[in-house]
Amino acid sequence: MSALELRVHGRHVLDRDARVVSLRGVNVSGCSKVPSSDARVDIPEPEATSYINRPFSLEEAPTHWRRLKRWGLTYLRITTTWEAIEHAGPGKYDTAYLDYLRALMESMTAHGLVAYICMHQDVWSRHTGGSGAPAWTLHAAGLVSDPDKLTATDAAYVHGVTSRGKLAEGERGLWPTGYTKLACATMNTLFWAGETFAPRCMVNPATGLPCDVSPTDSPQNIQTFLQARFLAMYEQLVRATGDVSGVLGFEMINEPHPGYIGLPTLHGWNYQTDLHLGAAPSPLQSFAAGSGHETPGVAVYTRSWPVPTRKTASTVLPHKGEESARAWLNGVQCAWEREAVWMWDREQGRTVVLKEGYFARTAKGRRVDFYGDFYWPFVRRWEELVRSLAQGKMMHVEGVPNEFCPDWPRDVRPRDLVYSPHWYDLNVLFNKSFGFMTVNVQGLARGMFITRALYFGAAAAQRNYELQIGNIARKAYQKLGEVPVVFGETGIPMDMNRREAFKTGDFRWQERMMDSLMTAIERTMVGVNLWNYNPGNNDTLGDDWNFENFSWFSEQHLDEPTRRGAQGKQLDEGCRLLKAVVRPYAVRTAGIPISTEYKLARATFRYRFANPTSQPVRHAPSADILYAPPLHGHPAITDRTTEIFLPSWWADASREGKLAVSCSDGTVRVDEDAQRVWWTLGNETEGFVHEIRIRDMSVGLPESTWMLMSLLALMVMLLGVWLIRL
Repeated sequence: MSALELRVHGRHVLDRDARVVSLRGVNVSGCSKVPSSDARVDIPEPEATSYINRPFSLEEAPTHWRRLKRWGLTYLRITTTWEAIEHAGPGKYDTAYLDYLRALMESMTAHGLVAYICMHQDVWSRHTGGSGAPAWTLHAAGLVSDPDKLTATDAAYVHGVTSRGKLAEGERGLWPTGYTKLACATMNTLFWAGETFAPRCMVNPATGLPCDVSPTDSPQNIQTFLQARFLAMYEQLVRATGDVSGVLGFEMINEPHPGYIGLPTLHGWNYQTDLHLGAAPSPLQSFAAGSGHETPGVAVYTRSWPVPTRKTASTVLPHKGEESARAWLNGVQCAWEREAVWMWDREQGRTVVLKEGYFARTAKGRRVDFYGDFYWPFVRRWEELVRSLAQGKMMHVEGVPNEFCPDWPRDVRPRDLVYSPHWYDLNVLFNKSFGFMTVNVQGLARGMFITRALYFGAAAAQRNYELQIGNIARKAYQKLGEVPVVFGETGIPMDMNRREAFKTGDFRWQERMMDSLMTAIERTMVGVNLWNYNPGNNDTLGDDWNFENFSWFSEQHLDEPTRRGAQGKQLDEGCRLLKAVVRPYAVRTAGIPISTEYKLARATFRYRFANPTSQPVRHAPSADILYAPPLHGHPAITDRTTEIFLPSWWADASREGKLAVSCSDGTVRVDEDAQRVWWTLGNETEGFVHEIRIRDMSVGLPESTWMLMSLLALMVMLLGVWLIRL
């Protein structure tokens, strides 16, 4: 596949023969959030930063491409960051890294894989506890990047990125709280809406520093400066990789966040949507602490049940022993104090709110809308830039995490849009536990009564995940119409259940969760990039970023020859959830997909799709848009062969005569070497629904099935005895 071969049509991506192409792959890779250079050196000296060999070296790359192709995971989301490209300063691009990234994409393409490149960020920057923007963006806004000062004022939680190579101490899972802390919330607000909310925050574009400390006759607003630099950086990325045929598209930014935009009060965050864990200062408390003022009464939250967290203590900021610390550069006033949002009453030693609903409305009193006022206009500018440099690329865009797709006027949408939301089981992530019960967190966040949000058993977990993922996709179709939906991120924590699997080697619970997740993806018929494929993952430090551990593949226990030159079945070594991740699916379909179902325990696969129609088909009023795709308007299909991927062990079963394949019409050919079933259709009647079933006969029915069959047989026998006696 290549960018020249594929195109967006309705909710599908089509090949040159108008067959529907399934978009299934992985994120490569979680380790690309952090540089290959030493954090002890490159945090104080950003010019020393290097992301070369993230995610892996060019020499190692062919082995990884072969492995992913063998697993049928051929549609990749390649992770890069703003810092990787422009870490040394404004306009100073790391051309060596861009050369590496281009060579990596060329290597990937040569092995028959395709990708879109995502500009990744979490919590704004590695320097504020996440990944993404370089340190100099903080300086441009007047903030420090010194991790000690940011920690002292609780302006950021940085332990997860500054302590690489060391285990976390104390509370885990704190990094998402950074979104509501001073540094990240301020930077997001300034990037998206600095002209609206911080008109006095001006930058010297020649030095990249605030005009407070670097005066100039040609100042720029911080929003203008940051957005211009971001787009100029993105231009470098597209110029470096956009003409590689395997690069199908780009994603503007990972998991955007509005910062303070739309916040109705300065006295707190929304408990239902913003993680409250550890020290949780309100915006007003953050302003005061960041300016070096003693700020008592900051709430401290700990994990609890049935609500996720509860307040158990309070603390004082800045932390003891760091009373003189400030989150702002010397000579720079807090951006929000400068805008007269608040002030410090020196006589009473406390904060005073001057503009309580400041971030909820414009200066003229109109209620702000993050998407309509700030996000969508910038998406349009980004699209114009990319299209001016690389025609025909798919435009991957996502909204704020955990939100349904918002209204998006057609006249400001990108062409060839691929809507790319994310979904995780937040209850499992929060508790690092998966067992008999799962929770519909999506429903709880929207007011669902808790007993309705609980699901018990494996089949119920699949229904729970299908419901939540389906809700996201359904809302996208309702808001956007027929556009492709690809879940750019979803995955499971490998270190769940007290890390027991690392001690025993028994990953059954991880496998069950992954199977539930993939079943939900398949039932809702959306694309997916699993988070994540990280060869450097290990049991101790996970993915080497904020102590996350999501990679179901690891080279930790592989010897050097296997790492460098694995072939055939050797490529499967190191994948701890092989049979839950690697699954049969329709790669290309000569029709419109209707339903797909793979049952891991029974080793059965069923797939149904319909011939397009020349006239609209009227569905029942109750028909669900998610499961009732339009059948009309599809281009003429010029190749009537449907292509189905076979896991390697199914190919082995076929060689042994143990793979049963049946279909509604046409002819079937199994190609074990290519790991494919080629199905040439026989019925071309409009609207006809084709069906294929595949089963690995070497896999016995699961124990529960045999038990059920035994009970049924016993009941039939007892019924027979009873009838005879009559």
